[in-house]
Amino acid sequence: MDNLTTRWYAEVCVAELYPISAVAKLTSIPLDTLRAWERRYGVVVPKRVARGRLYSTEQVKRLQLLRRAVDDGHSIGQVAGLADRQLRALLAKTSSLARSEEAPGSASRVTLPDILSPVLQALERFDYAATDQEINRLVIAIPNPRDFVHQAALPLMHTIGQRWHDGKCSIAQEHILTRQLTAILSSLVRNYSPSNPSARVLFATPQNERHEFPILAAAMLTAAAGLGVFYLGSDLPAADIVLATRRTDADAVLLSLEVAPSADTLEELSYISRKVPRDVSLWLGGRPELRLGKVTSGSRWQVLEDYHSLEHQLAALAAGG
Repeated sequence: MDNLTTRWYAEVCVAELYPISAVAKLTSIPLDTLRAWERRYGVVVPKRVARGRLYSTEQVKRLQLLRRAVDDGHSIGQVAGLADRQLRALLAKTSSLARSEEAPGSASRVTLPDILSPVLQALERFDYAATDQEINRLVIAIPNPRDFVHQAALPLMHTIGQRWHDGKCSIAQEHILTRQLTAILSSLVRNYSPSNPSARVLFATPQNERHEFPILAAAMLTAAAGLGVFYLGSDLPAADIVLATRRTDADAVLLSLEVAPSADTLEELSYISRKVPRDVSLWLGGRPELRLGKVTSGSRWQVLEDYHSLEHQLAALAAGG
């Protein structure tokens, strides 16, 4: 072992410092994301030595707090400037809210259905105007767009889907809710899209896939995270998706499937992966039972299992990872 290496090992061991590769494993933050967080937001300032960056135990703990906050849905830009004690308080509050929602008979467990029930009651009466009015009241009651998606839009769609599956509501009622939520989300996406985003995501569904709500909800979460949104809608040919991706300089493309992909759909996905520039991330969303990971294994497509997975990717994209 040469003298430089010997001194480096001694410095690391005595001061309890960690190289960046070890920090990435300890914090579950990808190396590129970690570097981007430091460069853009100065989340920590590691010690620089001849063999690279070294992190203290306190810095590793801070990065773990930041990663947990991002996993909970906060953008890195929102939390990077918080002190460690503020991060712990934020995480404790989030954990407390999650526990209260899960606890049977808790206040949060009761409140959420109370907020949503007027919408469902209007739907039961086939009262289109009242349904629209109640959804607009929800927007006012839940002004944070991310919270509106997670606490109102997605639970409503899940509930109405379950009711349809159980034979307790009609396709017409499901269509009423979908159309009105789609209109609300479209408006919110326009209102919250930043003018100069650090990255841009293009949203669409492949040809013959007409379920638009999932990508609209994803687009809303993207705008709420401070990223740019190019929303193309549903049922687009692969060539049009490729053209739009190139013309808009999108950094990522998100497609959504609600049914198992046919041979034609798989061919379209393959075409997009071949024609879209290699530096553009390709994301594919869909219901877990579709097992999209199996049909896209070995391809450029990264399957997002849920909206929280999407938000994790958005945080990395925002950070330049």
